[in-house]
Amino acid sequence: MRLVSSILLVASCSFAHGGEQHNWQHALSYFGEFKYPEGFAHFDYVNPDAPKGGRLVRAIAAYNSFTPFIAKGISAPGVSVIGSTVMYDSLMWPSGDEVGVYYGNLAEKMAVSDDATQIRIRLRPQARWHDGVPVTARDIKFTFEHIKANAFPGVQAAYASITQIDVVSKREVLFTYAYPVNLNAMMALGKVAMMPEHYWRTRDTSKTTIEPPLSSGPYRIGKFEIGKYVEFERVPDYWGYSIGLHRGRHNLDTIRYEVYRDATVSREALRKGLLDYYDEPSAAQWVTGYDFENLENGLLIKDLHEFKQYVGIVSALGFNLTRPRFQDVRVREALSLAFEFDWVNRILEYGVYQKPRSFFHDSFLAAVGLPSDDELALLEPFRPALPARLFNEAPFAASTHSQLSSRDALVRAQALLQEAGWSMQDNQLVNSAGEDFAIEFLVNTHVWQRILLPYTDRLQRLGIATSIRLVEAAQYANLRRNNKSDAVIGSLAISFPPNQELPAYFASRSYGSANFVRLSSPIVDALLEEVMSAPTRRALIAASHALDRVLYWQFYYIPIRALEANRVVVWDKYGRPAVQGRYRTAFPDAWWWDEAKAARVAAALGRR
Repeated sequence: MRLVSSILLVASCSFAHGGEQHNWQHALSYFGEFKYPEGFAHFDYVNPDAPKGGRLVRAIAAYNSFTPFIAKGISAPGVSVIGSTVMYDSLMWPSGDEVGVYYGNLAEKMAVSDDATQIRIRLRPQARWHDGVPVTARDIKFTFEHIKANAFPGVQAAYASITQIDVVSKREVLFTYAYPVNLNAMMALGKVAMMPEHYWRTRDTSKTTIEPPLSSGPYRIGKFEIGKYVEFERVPDYWGYSIGLHRGRHNLDTIRYEVYRDATVSREALRKGLLDYYDEPSAAQWVTGYDFENLENGLLIKDLHEFKQYVGIVSALGFNLTRPRFQDVRVREALSLAFEFDWVNRILEYGVYQKPRSFFHDSFLAAVGLPSDDELALLEPFRPALPARLFNEAPFAASTHSQLSSRDALVRAQALLQEAGWSMQDNQLVNSAGEDFAIEFLVNTHVWQRILLPYTDRLQRLGIATSIRLVEAAQYANLRRNNKSDAVIGSLAISFPPNQELPAYFASRSYGSANFVRLSSPIVDALLEEVMSAPTRRALIAASHALDRVLYWQFYYIPIRALEANRVVVWDKYGRPAVQGRYRTAFPDAWWWDEAKAARVAAALGRR
């Protein structure tokens, strides 16, 4: 194993501007550690001899487009490369048993400039689209230009620091950044599905399409029917099987997604064997809702799938900061005090969930105690605009804010609303102009409707008029995208170490569904830059802790659920690797079809 500091790593794979000598690397590592050498045979957490065959059926809520990265429609599940490679390849792929390490996928080699403003990427000569055309530097440039022109604002913000993309040769592309960035920012290039320029040049990339597009990944679109299902079929001659990164992965012949708009119907489909795998979003159903006869005989398995490459908060309630009534921090704190996590978790969720302790929950980037000297150096310039509590009180569970009793929390919330200029008239909270305080919560599942109902009861005790609007998936996506809601629940899951999703969630330049509260703060922007450009572990910790404190004490969000292992229910038809990657689940990439197990399940379900 090679162990070097992250600064030395930058130097070791660097090139000077204008120079011809390049010190190429087969991977990038934020913390300077590589486990796997160049040309490695396979990851340790896969079965390199796994058989090919079989199928997997999962559920999705909706899809209506195969065009990647556009701010319209609902993408089919195989379009992204985050989490699993299906239709497309990315430049790099993350290691499942290392933190902050990306190995070259389409990229054969990578080199970073001395001043950390450029990264040069050489593509693998064997990389091919499914029509046999080689993947070229023009495809890479085209993809990022498409993102800049057509992607969701949050995705555009994530790559806004890239100022220029040059096609150096057929197999080499050069990315230039507006300012020095760390390796983690460059590794974000590995989260993008590359698109074939020669296919899309004659098509409108700004519009949705249901024409199956040309792709390069281990699967291609097979049968599909909009509103019902989509199948991805394995490509037997996929170019990636020639490199160790893909050996032992992509074993299932067919991955099918069935459209189910209702969780109850999805669970019934699972029980009948129409689904093979189901992510269970309800704690109540997880504890009480399954057929224990099948669980006891081992045919149906309840499992926890770890995904430690992400940390933080998977579900947070956010209020639209473009609405004047949510712009006062006292109002936001009052709304936060009214939410009773402990009661909801105990009564509605069977005590299943951990209380979120940070926006970087379950990592060393979570702020604890009082600010360190390194943090203070970042926070002091903003002291006049920040609450004193940020400097002299611990955040999250250790704060006096979170330790108030249920009744005292409402009393304090009422006082804060009064301080902010709201008063009670005929049991309704109004401002000096006589306008009612009202909140409409936008949701797309009954799960969140159920969680919000006790919260709305407490808000109504404060005189706030509330309603919960339940809409179907496509309408929900459009309303969120177009800023047509008072309050929504969104994800703030963060790569570990943090990557380009941070500016997508929190930067002023980011608009759309990622920045679902429409946060725009010069303090947050400045701290984001510190996180994204941190050259060392110490600098990253200080910047992340400082950002964590600001997000908490400004009460932009109400954390609901920390990112934990996915709770899944699966029919026991599949083989799994003996060794599991600590930072990635093996599902579905490294699972394989087990004929004997599948026959047992089929017999039990009456399908002999």
